[in-house]
Amino acid sequence: MLRLEGHGGKEARRKTKKRVFKKKLSGFTGKALFFAFAILAVSWLGLQAFNYCMLHAVRTVEVQSGELSALAEAEGVLLLEEEVVRAPVTGTLEPLASEGERLPIGSTVARLQPLTGPDEQSGGSLEIKSPSTGIVCYHLDGWEGVYDRLAWERSDPGEIFENITGESKREGDDSNGDQIGKGAPLFKIIDNLVDPYLIIRYKTEHVPHLKTGERLQLTWGEEGTGSGKVISLANKEDNGYALVELKQAHPFPCSRFLEMRIKSKKGDGVIVPVSALVEEDNQKGVYVMSVVSPVFKKVDVVAVVDDQAAVQGISPGTEVVKNPSIARLIKKDKR
Repeated sequence: MLRLEGHGGKEARRKTKKRVFKKKLSGFTGKALFFAFAILAVSWLGLQAFNYCMLHAVRTVEVQSGELSALAEAEGVLLLEEEVVRAPVTGTLEPLASEGERLPIGSTVARLQPLTGPDEQSGGSLEIKSPSTGIVCYHLDGWEGVYDRLAWERSDPGEIFENITGESKREGDDSNGDQIGKGAPLFKIIDNLVDPYLIIRYKTEHVPHLKTGERLQLTWGEEGTGSGKVISLANKEDNGYALVELKQAHPFPCSRFLEMRIKSKKGDGVIVPVSALVEEDNQKGVYVMSVVSPVFKKVDVVAVVDDQAAVQGISPGTEVVKNPSIARLIKKDKR
């Protein structure tokens, strides 16, 4: 039997299919939205976890104000104004003034007991007086009057060091034990009223950027301390030479050759690790920690010595990032 379907049946089937399609579409859309939300949530949580880990990976240091100085080992030769006093007769010397003592002119420095002989005076001891005001020194090296304050201009500084540190021209070789021959040196008087000059020899890689007019802090021996002003500079091979006017010395050194340590001030400011310095938009700076992330701060670099730098532009007590590469990653992520 042939059954005819009317218009109403077709409409019903069409509506049924439409409802099924909408139901499937709704389910698919819901799942897609769910998965999208899930992916966004996981991404956000992952990003937060990444930032958390990165923030905890940032290393900071609380910086403070200070002085940046360079320290180095060096050698020094004093260029002195000195006067040698010699024995008027052969005899034995009895020092009355201490080594390094400062005496006024005419003071008795020592007593000389002449030896009796056919060519010697007889009688009592002779008082040997200071011919000028200055420091008494009984150790002579034979270079007295050779290397004075003008030696820097007329002599090669390298040759001065070679002569002083080499075999000395010591006088008084004709002495026999405590006996001092006629004309032999007894002592010298160093004029300390005129600032002596000091030639300092150093390795240029250990004392970079020494400047004329710079003040140096000096130490030598166990107790010797002083300060000086750089007058002139010269370089020869791997060595640097500085002519320094010795402004202060305590105690005053009687030895012409000094093994010493020099301290040169390079700059004042807030002291930061060199590793903390970065460059952004052609500007030097550092990253400092804010509440949520590192922030770039421009600074002016005053001086750099080894692994430290003196800067201006940040305040003492600032937390500066020591590993700025991590800070840059966080900053890029924030963008």
